Amino acid sequence: MWTVLNHEQANSLYQHCLKLEWQQNQIRIAGKTMPVPRLECIYGDAGCDYLYSNSVFLKPLTWTDALDNLRDRITALIGYKFRIVIGNQYRSAQDSIGWHADNEPSMGFNPAIASISLGCVRKFQIKPKDGKPTDFWLEHGSLLVMHPGCQSTHLHQVPKTNKVVSTRINLTFRPHTGGKR
Repeated sequence: MWTVLNHEQANSLYQHCLKLEWQQNQIRIAGKTMPVPRLECIYGDAGCDYLYSNSVFLKPLTWTDALDNLRDRITALIGYKFRIVIGNQYRSAQDSIGWHADNEPSMGFNPAIASISLGCVRKFQIKPKDGKPTDFWLEHGSLLVMHPGCQSTHLHQVPKTNKVVSTRINLTFRPHTGGKR
């Protein structure tokens, strides 16, 4: 985990991200349809549609300059190329994402995922599929990279909390096997 944005850069990006086109999607789990417990958005290359959990379909909007510049900066830093960014906005302590792996076929085999955290510090947990979790406290402006292979062997989550928290925005930069740049 690295701090890649100084406080001023992180604050500016956070303000930009608050203005993105957030939506409350519906997910189907165990035969029930319910709201996703956070807001989501997607930006990316044309045609890089994204389906997860076989029920939530995201069609990318055109990159904003700030998101495209951040993508280029992350690629220069870590060497992986990305075609989409999925934003998650955790508005309160009850907004969350449960244990999962980001292993959708549209990202290709063993994708690398780069995650930028903005706003409130929240706990991020990662664990081997048959092991115990490790906790990370993702700070404003930090970058977490899940290297190729991680999605095959590990699960991760942002759990609910009983603490009083303010808004956290997470940007996950991902590869994609389709679309046009």
